[in-house]
Amino acid sequence: MSQRAAQVRLPFPGTGRATTVLGAMRRASARNVRGNLTALFSAWFNVPFILLMAGFGAILGGIGGIGSGTMTGAGLLSRIDVVLTFVLPLPIDAADLLPTAAFQIGGIIGAMLGAVSGGLTMAIAVFIGFYQLLYEGDPAWPWAVAAGQIVTALFAAVSYTAYSGLTERWRLELSGARRPSRRESQWLLPLLQEASARLGAPAAPVLLIDDSREPNAYAGIRHIIVNRGLLDHLRYDEEAVSGVLAHELAHWRNGDAVAMAWGKGIALPLYIAYGFASAVERAVRWGPARLLTAILLWSVTVTVRRIVMPMQAADWRRCEYRADAAAKAAGYGEGLHRALGHLRDFDGARTGWEAAVLATHPPTELRLERLEEPGRDYPLAPFPTPVRPVKRAASTRVGPAKD
Repeated sequence: MSQRAAQVRLPFPGTGRATTVLGAMRRASARNVRGNLTALFSAWFNVPFILLMAGFGAILGGIGGIGSGTMTGAGLLSRIDVVLTFVLPLPIDAADLLPTAAFQIGGIIGAMLGAVSGGLTMAIAVFIGFYQLLYEGDPAWPWAVAAGQIVTALFAAVSYTAYSGLTERWRLELSGARRPSRRESQWLLPLLQEASARLGAPAAPVLLIDDSREPNAYAGIRHIIVNRGLLDHLRYDEEAVSGVLAHELAHWRNGDAVAMAWGKGIALPLYIAYGFASAVERAVRWGPARLLTAILLWSVTVTVRRIVMPMQAADWRRCEYRADAAAKAAGYGEGLHRALGHLRDFDGARTGWEAAVLATHPPTELRLERLEEPGRDYPLAPFPTPVRPVKRAASTRVGPAKD
């Protein structure tokens, strides 16, 4: 059977009808409600600008706090106001950034109090001041603007999710994915179709192969991508590879890629600005462009990496546990356990913000624990290598030559 005949090409998980597409998006919006609301508020209610001005207020408050308890205090604050009037007018006076204690103490403690008070005062003034101006014009305007921001965010999420599904094949091919060869199809497609049937999926998604040496497989909106590095590392062990395919099919059936696209789309302006800042950081080691980008976009980077992504990464880790559980329920627990055991070497230490908070996968050892059957002995020692291929009894599948 040809790959085209064996697989149904679907825009999204399900039957491919428009109602199913909208249903997938609706389910995606209902997933990780806290993460989606955080992304929406951060991207469309000026959180980066609020952080930027809060940082500016903290600097001014700290400067003012240093001399607030001395004879230079009042003069310093008045001169700051004069300078800012021509450079960057603020919604409040510099003296308003300092608490009363800072005027009385001065010095280092005054600077600390001034920085904290200045940052908080400026953040509140910027956030409330905007809506206060709208309210003074018309009491209905703040609600109208907020509703417009929410509608715009939802439109961006729908548009980006649809774009991700419709252009997925093209983007994957640009990144190195290709159709399976005849031999790859003869070996992998029966495994994929059997796993799809056992998981109760409506159809099998399109299978693509990536020649990368990294042992990895992942599910998209319309495709499942398997790296050659995964097959080589598992030595074409049918049970282990089937466990991985079942795990990725569970991701596809659950619409996890749709939910991820939705989460990025709802915060699209933030991710665009963050992508630009990251590109400049990678391309320019030092210079005016790097400095200007750091000054103007540091609040965007902080918002994405310290607020939005942690909330979304937490849901991604939950998705991994759900996909593992679905594969186990379909009878692939042993194979997936074996595959994860062999891939344990690639699971590094969870140290620092990047590895601990922004991790998209749970620790492999904890995933193994959930796959283990009660009453069975699972030794901690690594699995022996090289892995011996496991051939199922009465199997008629055609695969690579085995030792």
